[in-house]
Amino acid sequence: MSFTSEQELNRLFEAQQAAFLKNSMPTLEERLDRLKRLEAAMKENRVAFQKSLDEDFGQHPALITDLFETGGVIGRSQYLQAYVGEWMKASPRDLDPAAHGGSTAQVIRQPKGVIGNMAPWNFPIECALVMANDMMAAGNRVIVKASRQTPATSALMQSVIANKFDETELTVVQGDSVDFAEYFCTLPWNHLTYTGGGNIAKGVLRHAAENLTQVTLELGGKNPTVFSEEGVCEHLVERFLYNRFFKGGQVCTSPDYAMVPRDRMDEWVELAKSTWTGMYPQYVGHQDATGIINKRHFDRLLGYLEEARAAGCEVISLNDDEPDPTTLQIPMYIVVDPDDNLEVMQEEMFGPITAVKPYDSFDEAIEYINKRDRPLAAYFVGRERDLIEKFQTNILSGGIGINVFGLQGAHPALPFGGTGASGMGCHSGFEGFLTYTHNKSVFECADDSPIMASLKAPYGDYAKAVCDAMFVET
Repeated sequence: MSFTSEQELNRLFEAQQAAFLKNSMPTLEERLDRLKRLEAAMKENRVAFQKSLDEDFGQHPALITDLFETGGVIGRSQYLQAYVGEWMKASPRDLDPAAHGGSTAQVIRQPKGVIGNMAPWNFPIECALVMANDMMAAGNRVIVKASRQTPATSALMQSVIANKFDETELTVVQGDSVDFAEYFCTLPWNHLTYTGGGNIAKGVLRHAAENLTQVTLELGGKNPTVFSEEGVCEHLVERFLYNRFFKGGQVCTSPDYAMVPRDRMDEWVELAKSTWTGMYPQYVGHQDATGIINKRHFDRLLGYLEEARAAGCEVISLNDDEPDPTTLQIPMYIVVDPDDNLEVMQEEMFGPITAVKPYDSFDEAIEYINKRDRPLAAYFVGRERDLIEKFQTNILSGGIGINVFGLQGAHPALPFGGTGASGMGCHSGFEGFLTYTHNKSVFECADDSPIMASLKAPYGDYAKAVCDAMFVET
């Protein structure tokens, strides 16, 4: 990969700034052209991206690349092409003629300018370019900082984008050190988006604050899944498991821990073992398995298991597989009822390890979740309508999935974002378009405006009459 120096980043930033000032309100045709080129870039390089992710992860299923990496970019682009023309239009606002006469007001959807997007390693294509879709649909220029931990994919993405876009429209950069990432945050972006961990996010915010840069943070957290009585069944436990192992659990919306009615715990564990073994008699080494991104994270996950065993927890490999230090693949593990002070309940797993906790009442489960840091996603598994309504209304989280895991954050019509420790702001959907848009108010005053007449100096009886009218009890 061609690493980018700080000087080169400065040049690219200044070039995009100059290009934006020359064309600060791109036409619909210009925006659609950019979205279509990004869509085409994914389609034309389908196999190449499959191979690059396979190289970076040791093993990465090609169909997962199609569905959730390049396919996610294609889906977002197509959705935006259908709606951006409507979203771009100015939004007129009603004014009371008795107060404002013939005055008019509207909100203009104005691009913000030059936007930085810091992409993570777990979705190195999707998180880099689905958001670039949002940013370009809103009329902005974009510089993506690709992840150093996925060098093959980042290099390919840099080349592919350079072949489809002028550097003043969209470009991909990557430095060779943490210092470059920090420097990236210090530029006076018109908006900066970061996807990753909370600790680094604090540094991103500190740097952005120096320039009063608006920031979107897409973080993560320990996403809970609450099973109801009806949810403890083979079909729904299986659905939980095949979403839990997706990308080896290295997904910010992955269900991190499960809560099960206490009297159904043994049944849940047995269902998990039997259904998983039926799906994968041997998972490690299977073509569907995704490797852990590197040895450091592989060792981190195994360390969590060792701590849990030392604390006396039952740790179960669901089909008796063992971790493979060569492929960095880890089998599906569950840790039964760990103490809250253990790492499996303190840290976001980002791996195929699931803690399973019992609860005695549904209210207790909700209270347990809400007393912890607010997760990016929370899931309910069950059919009871009253519990579904209670869960989605009372749980404090970025998004909610009911008998589904992740689609609340993957569908292009829905906003995706966290709250509190799981992030701020959002992308995707109309709300994502607004994230990267300045909503500029425009008020055009008519000569017959009573309010304007009341403001004419020196203030007299007319101004007093207008003020008195505001305080009349109704």
